[in-house]
Amino acid sequence: MPRLSVCIAPAQAPDSGLATLLGSLLADTSLDLEIITTETAGLNDARIRHIPAFAADSPQQTIWAKLVGAATGDWVTLVKPDDMLEPELAIMVGFVAEANPAADALAWHTLQIDASDPPDRRFSVGVPSQYAIVNIDKTAMLKAFFLWENSLNVPRMPFGLYHGALKRQLALTIIESMAGSGRISPLPAAEWSARTIFMANEIAFCERPMSVIARQAFAFDPLGIPVAGFPFHAGIGETAGIAEVQYAVFSEMGAPWGPGAEEAFARAAIIDCLLETDETAFAAKCEAYDKAFRAWDGGRHASLFQPH
Repeated sequence: MPRLSVCIAPAQAPDSGLATLLGSLLADTSLDLEIITTETAGLNDARIRHIPAFAADSPQQTIWAKLVGAATGDWVTLVKPDDMLEPELAIMVGFVAEANPAADALAWHTLQIDASDPPDRRFSVGVPSQYAIVNIDKTAMLKAFFLWENSLNVPRMPFGLYHGALKRQLALTIIESMAGSGRISPLPAAEWSARTIFMANEIAFCERPMSVIARQAFAFDPLGIPVAGFPFHAGIGETAGIAEVQYAVFSEMGAPWGPGAEEAFARAAIIDCLLETDETAFAAKCEAYDKAFRAWDGGRHASLFQPH
């Protein structure tokens, strides 16, 4: 049984960076890992576990679940073909398992690179160089995610499957909970984050960046099904889509979502609007959020949403 399973979501474009990602992960033959993918980019390596391609109408949530279900490693993570992942993560999860056997979720700082940036655009980025791994208080992360404490347009809560590592048993438990919900989430990454922070026993965080995310414009899975009766959804924006996930998860537990998060969530929605650099797009997003705030909780919090 390998120590780490790296699940790679199917490429969305034929010119993806899958070959580069696979080459980097497989360069060191001493690392105890396996790769779960639908494409091998022409590489022949026993550590690649190739599974059949998915139908075009397969929701991302279903795809991610089947990738994880095919994994056999002690820990599992998921990235996309244009991302990069530090292969030594296979060593790190082993260290975490020995240092704190109760920890079943690991996160780290990520870097983001936008391939559309002009080559001559250069700037410095501070990168921690030491593998400082610490245990994190789950209560703080619950507040960061569900109460939007200290957030920008998205919560400051890095735990989950996408660019995070989970013990396989926790990952399988999360898959069961999603299947039991009967929902198909438009934002599987947020869905995994919400359930990870609820279901994990203990969580650990590494200061050193262990992966790079290929930055892309916000998009949601059109095959996902929005929650009925809730005014915020991913079609409005990323902040609204995450709120929908939070509302749905709370509803499964029979609990209301929103009390205590009103002001911070409104601030995050305003920031989501301010990230629009086109005036027409900004106005349209503001109008959609304003409509949702007026419909939410009887409009009691509509005055909090005042973008400029």
